[in-house]
Amino acid sequence: MASSGPGRPGLRAWALVLAASIGATIPPSCGSKNPAAVLDEAGRLSAAGRNADAAKILAPLAARLPKDYAVHYALARALHAAGREEEALSEARIAIDASPGSLDAHVLRGEILGALGRDDEALDELRRVVAADPQRAGVHRIMGTVHARAGRLQQAANQFEKELAVHPQDAETLTEIGIYYLQVGKLAEASERLERAAAIAPGSARALKGLANVRFKQQRSKEGLDLQRRAVRLAPEEVDLLLEHSRALVSYGQPEEARHNLTAALDRGVLDARIHVELGKMARVRMANDEAADWFKKAIAVTPGLAEAHFNYAKLLQYMGRRDEALAEFRQANRLAPSDPYAYYYIGSILAEQGNTDEAIGLYRRSLQLDPYNPMAHYSLARALARSGKSAEAEAEFALHAEILKRLLGTNQTGVATAD
Repeated sequence: MASSGPGRPGLRAWALVLAASIGATIPPSCGSKNPAAVLDEAGRLSAAGRNADAAKILAPLAARLPKDYAVHYALARALHAAGREEEALSEARIAIDASPGSLDAHVLRGEILGALGRDDEALDELRRVVAADPQRAGVHRIMGTVHARAGRLQQAANQFEKELAVHPQDAETLTEIGIYYLQVGKLAEASERLERAAAIAPGSARALKGLANVRFKQQRSKEGLDLQRRAVRLAPEEVDLLLEHSRALVSYGQPEEARHNLTAALDRGVLDARIHVELGKMARVRMANDEAADWFKKAIAVTPGLAEAHFNYAKLLQYMGRRDEALAEFRQANRLAPSDPYAYYYIGSILAEQGNTDEAIGLYRRSLQLDPYNPMAHYSLARALARSGKSAEAEAEFALHAEILKRLLGTNQTGVATAD
């Protein structure tokens, strides 16, 4: 969703400004509802997060006024905020045709092109805006976001720093550059940027979340948890943040608070199968296997196509000795997420126990193609090869297992398939 950074007012603000400019120029015969009133209503809907509804009421007005800049620009913003990028791009083009000198429309078009993954076009559009108005707020930040989305982190950082050089109090840019520095391990720089962002915009959940992650890296876990709590209070419906906070609470010895937060979200009507999965994993740690099974089954009922739910339910069934049921769930997880190496590993393990050595070998090999550093997959493959009389290959796999395990133990890391 597009946000309203400095120099980029939200849809409602634009509606109020643009409504005044067009209200006197549109005759009553253009429709039963005054265009200014439609723009104002659309702005209220957008401010409430109902961008699709805003677009719905703007579309008939745009059809009646095919060359009106204000209406088509507002519709393009609403569609972009609703994630309907192709439609938004078309409306932005109409707005530019109606008012070629509008930098607002060109910025919006660049932002939409970036969201569509058309990076070169997006950057060209935004560079033209910078050339026309070097001090314009937000443009370098959008360019940085385009680079970051494409994984070009250094280019993203360069653009974010350019934005800060022009607008040093831009909290959104401070947040993005702080997160970049966190990703590349520059904790001092990350901390400084994110602290500034949180001070300027104390209501930014993203800034607080980023600063929390810095504090965890700095081994200041109490501060990290407190910052996460603040972020969750600001964005209680953001499930990714809720799950991240819950996992941090569990890691730092506060599972009851984590469980309370997750169940409270369900009680509020937040319907996301990942919450059920997380509660199931927590129940499994407590050895409450029946409860864990119930949570996993609820997750599957909510989202049958969630591979994570089938995978975790399969692991529980395997642990409970219900191997045939586990095998069926692992196979379903594998069908839903064929690039996940671990379902192959677990399917192979069950088949090896059942005596299907050749099939197990193929599955272990496939798992290792996707994750060459899973020591247990190397160990299991070595055993299966040894049972098949392929001693030389088996010895090579045993050696790889030992080497990788030594490396992992030296760095205190374990893989998913080694956790059990």
